[in-house]
Amino acid sequence: MYFALLLFGIPSMIVAEKKGFAGSRWLLTFGLIGLIVVCFLPSAKASGISREQSRARYKKANTIGAGLCGVNILLIAFGMLVYVMVSGLR
Repeated sequence: MYFALLLFGIPSMIVAEKKGFAGSRWLLTFGLIGLIVVCFLPSAKASGISREQSRARYKKANTIGAGLCGVNILLIAFGMLVYVMVSGLR
């Protein structure tokens, strides 16, 4: 779990920040899936786009990142709850 965070979460955060997105929203985004998603999103810092397009890309990417991060956190919490329940039955 923590290895995946370091292996994929930190690169996802770095790529997101280089593209002009909020990196903190991409840190816990399903590891490899989050990295692939952020790599394919269009950059908010691209030249030749309007300020409105840049803002729309920024908002869309951060919404996707926050959604992936939220689902991942819920799955982690659910996994921990199941672990505690199962280990309590022994």
